[in-house]
Amino acid sequence: MKKIIVLTLLFLTLLISCQAKMEKYEWLPTANAPELYPTYIHNGHFYLEDGKSVYIPTAGVNSNGWGNDGSTHSQGEDLKALPVKMDITWASYMEKKFYTGSWDMPIDTLKKLFEKGTIDWRTGKISNYDEIIVNCAPGGIVVVWVYGDSQQIEVARFQAKETHVAMEDLIPGNPTLSYEEYFDIKESVPEAYENLKKKSIQYDIWDIYRKKYNWRATTEIEGHQLMNTGFKMFNGEEETIFNKNIIEPIKENPFKPRAVPKQLNFLFEDNKKTQTVFEVKPFDEEEIMGLFRQADPDKPIEIILRMKADFSNRSLIFKQGEKEIPIKKVDFDNMWEY
Repeated sequence: MKKIIVLTLLFLTLLISCQAKMEKYEWLPTANAPELYPTYIHNGHFYLEDGKSVYIPTAGVNSNGWGNDGSTHSQGEDLKALPVKMDITWASYMEKKFYTGSWDMPIDTLKKLFEKGTIDWRTGKISNYDEIIVNCAPGGIVVVWVYGDSQQIEVARFQAKETHVAMEDLIPGNPTLSYEEYFDIKESVPEAYENLKKKSIQYDIWDIYRKKYNWRATTEIEGHQLMNTGFKMFNGEEETIFNKNIIEPIKENPFKPRAVPKQLNFLFEDNKKTQTVFEVKPFDEEEIMGLFRQADPDKPIEIILRMKADFSNRSLIFKQGEKEIPIKKVDFDNMWEY
């Protein structure tokens, strides 16, 4: 009897200890898909560390861009435990297929990120991630990111399998609808069908986007100091380096492994505290991907915004060692006083 009591007390102690370590945060799930490759989430859930779950919402067809968020629905408590598992089943319209998958989430990675949190670049105050974003792509690719305050980090890449979804489960109100009719959404996303006519689906492109290079962005402008630089990468990650960051201020601006930038902006300031923004939104994909692809993988890369103090002679330079290549397909007039 004493042994049973001791074991029970030990179990309760361990349970209380585990619950004490399980932090909760204010976040919501959301989902999207690449432009020109629309999807629809039939069902999907995150299963949380405390045994509860939240569904992955969708509002009709998703096709707002790789790495972007979508609809969010308030559900459950404001403070939620982090997900330890997810499942999802979705329609890939351009392929006329359904995919499904169930996977363990990288809970240790999620805990480290949420425990550290983020910093709001506008105020310098400590904040946190508030969205867990899911995107589904042709071929059964599923990628998950966390997002907060202009910082987005990939946490998982999964591979789903093809499946069959019965029409009476998909559309209970119209079970006689055929698969062919269901997958025909030409009227809502005609541009996706036009794109498919011109070129076939490049199934490996979303993994190509995930390749990382050691690079940073900086400025060379006489009489001006770089205050912020922000970039969104082709792999869906997003980063802002800024002067108010007490952990890693812009003056340190280290080289880091990053995917190829899709969008890039600089905020710089003169000695009168006048601030100016220069933005590249977006890069020409063929040009910028080609520059990184042809670079020496063992040497760091700089993307340098260079101009004179009066903002004349503007150029954007891809630099590696002594080699400098002008990035040509850029709108150099996309600059304004902040």
